[in-house]
Amino acid sequence: MKLLLLIGFCFSVATSSLVFAEQNLPNSRHYELLASDIAVQQSWQVKDTIKGYEMLEYQINLNKGTTLKVDFAPSNSSNYFNILPKGNPTALFVGPAKGDHAELTIPDNGDYVIRVFLMRNAARRDEQSEFTADITVLKSTLKGIHPSWDVDGDGVNDCEKDGSCDHTVDYSLPRKSN
Repeated sequence: MKLLLLIGFCFSVATSSLVFAEQNLPNSRHYELLASDIAVQQSWQVKDTIKGYEMLEYQINLNKGTTLKVDFAPSNSSNYFNILPKGNPTALFVGPAKGDHAELTIPDNGDYVIRVFLMRNAARRDEQSEFTADITVLKSTLKGIHPSWDVDGDGVNDCEKDGSCDHTVDYSLPRKSN
């Protein structure tokens, strides 16, 4: 079994930036999305199939203030996802109540899990669903920057657009009028 897991691990890393890992939950598959420390935005498209009581988990390590977006397109109307901090049963996003699109700001540094499942009505009939999940991570670029440096409100320091940033300036302080 461990040899099989190792082969699955190597294959996944080489082909899709998804890492297979053992999971304690019965009927589950667990993947880790490898996020870059330097990229401001990263995206993954996950296409998979789920059946019965199976549960799929996609784990990402995120920093406080990061925006996590998930657009979910299932073939079965009883197929949903939740987003929760790893090891915490309280979901930050509950798919059956909120739908197929999530956009949330991460409250604390740590691992977060996108858990895909079938509702009990479909799971007990051993139904299956194909789904696509478009997952996007946007890192906060304005951490500590005073709002006066982002006049147009697009989330980017205005001087970054025209290349005029002076990196000796403390952008956490209000912009001085000339």
